[in-house]
Amino acid sequence: MFWRKDGEEFHEDVDHGEILPNHDGTFQMSVDLKPDASEDWSKYDCVFQLTGVEDDIVTRLDKAEIRTNWEEPSHMTLLIAAPVVVLGVVFIAVITGLIIYFKKKRASRPPSSADNSLELSETGSGEMSEEAEPELNEC
Repeated sequence: MFWRKDGEEFHEDVDHGEILPNHDGTFQMSVDLKPDASEDWSKYDCVFQLTGVEDDIVTRLDKAEIRTNWEEPSHMTLLIAAPVVVLGVVFIAVITGLIIYFKKKRASRPPSSADNSLELSETGSGEMSEEAEPELNEC
């Protein structure tokens, strides 16, 4: 398989792809052409030579029938990108909410008993409660 331009075999800007097997035991081959968009594409022919067949199979390049990479992006891109973005924002919001929740929960819990004894020793308050016996002072 090869490309012709104005009847002559053409090799510039041609990418020879791999030969790949199909599920039915046949094979496929690609030879990609990258013509200038402003050029007359009808000058190009794709020529396929098959063993055992006398005549070549020739297909003229027609812009109306050939798919290119120059097409505008389809709406499918938007249909896929929008949910992905929304899910990403929701994920970030959930993670942020969980972080805030656990920080507030940690800040609002009462200190442990080890923390209480530390606080008393730091303040040095030996205040007496009403149930404690008063100290006697001698004069």
